Amino acid sequence: MGDRYIVNRAVTKDECHWLDATVPRGTAVYKYTGVTYGCIGSGIAVSMRDGETPFFEMPRDAMDPAPSKEDE
Repeated sequence: MGDRYIVNRAVTKDECHWLDATVPRGTAVYKYTGVTYGCIGSGIAVSMRDGETPFFEMPRDAMDPAPSKEDE
């Protein structure tokens, strides 16, 4: 299982034009470790499902590490 993050603020299309829609605060995303073809800038490549495409870039300051199963 890849690293899981929780979005700590809404990330809008105005901020990240490549998004299909706003990613709401509290959304769980997973670090994408597959090939990104050089299209990720200063953010982190993530996907909505662990290890699956499509992937997209999220700002680093918009994500917090998700608690581990032991912490929940």
